[in-house]
Order: sequence, then structure tokens, then C-alpha cells
Amino acid sequence: MANLYDQFQIDMREAMKARDSVRVNVLRMAMSAIKSSLSNQVKQAYDAAGGEANMAAAEAAAQAVVLSDVQVQDIVAKEVKRRREAAEMFRKGNRMDLVATEEAEAAILEQYLPKMMSADDLRPQIVALLAEIGATGVADMNKAMPVVMQRYKGLAEGRVLNQLVRETLGA
Repeated sequence: MANLYDQFQIDMREAMKARDSVRVNVLRMAMSAIKSSLSNQVKQAYDAAGGEANMAAAEAAAQAVVLSDVQVQDIVAKEVKRRREAAEMFRKGNRMDLVATEEAEAAILEQYLPKMMSADDLRPQIVALLAEIGATGVADMNKAMPVVMQRYKGLAEGRVLNQLVRETLGA
């Protein structure tokens, strides 16, 4: 089975064959963001291993850097968020043509992310998790949120999680 980055490449080839220029451009931008992140991690690994001073170890460390599907999903999620924010700004500026473009691009990228859970699906799980960690009131919000965010990262939006935790602890 192909990893997520490989899936981007396969889908881009198919979009090129289909002459779907919008999809090709969106996938190219996403792949560029992924490559940029990988490049930054390679540089960090190279520097951490000693760089010029210990060339062999630095080269080995740099070549060992691989992005996991979770890391690629995080990058794609940032790209989706960037497009949603741009669409909102264009909406405020009454540029509906650009809103449609940004939302179409976000929809293409969202296909590579796991499906987000709804508030109704999350509510009983949040209640159980808060009971598990011993959070009982609003004062425990700072203790509860990091645990909730870690558990549901990539599965639910942060603002939805925050709202559910507030509701549960405030009740």
C-alpha cells in the first residue's frame, strides 16, 4: 500500500492525464509544502548530527528522515486551514469568485484527511475521557484540554473539542 505522499503523486499523474488543471495545481502546491517540511527536517537532522564537523553521521541522519502519513496529514490540514481562512477573508471582501476557488481547493485537499468526527459522536467520548482524567469543573480546563487535543488530534476540530469540554465541565 502506498503512503500518503505516494498517493499525492499517483493522483497528480491521473489529474494530469485527465487535464484537470485545478486539481494538478492544488496537488502541486500541497506536494511543495510537504517537500519544504521534509527539507526543514533534513536540515535539522543534519545540524543536530554535527553538520560539517561530523559529515558521515550528519549525512546518515539526514537520509534517515522520512515523513510519516500523520506528518503529511498535518501539513495538508494546515493547507486546508490556510485556504479556509483565505476564503473567509475573500468573503468579507465580497470576492465570491475567489471564495469559490479557495473552497474548491480546500475540498480537494480534504480528501486526503481522515473524516472529522461530529460533535454528537464526540460528546460521550469526551465525557468518558474527562471522567477518566478526573476533570470535574471549569477549573480543570487547563488540565483537560491538552489530553483531549492529543487524543482527538486530526479527528476533530480544536474549536469543537474546546466547546464540548467547556459544556461538559460547566454542566
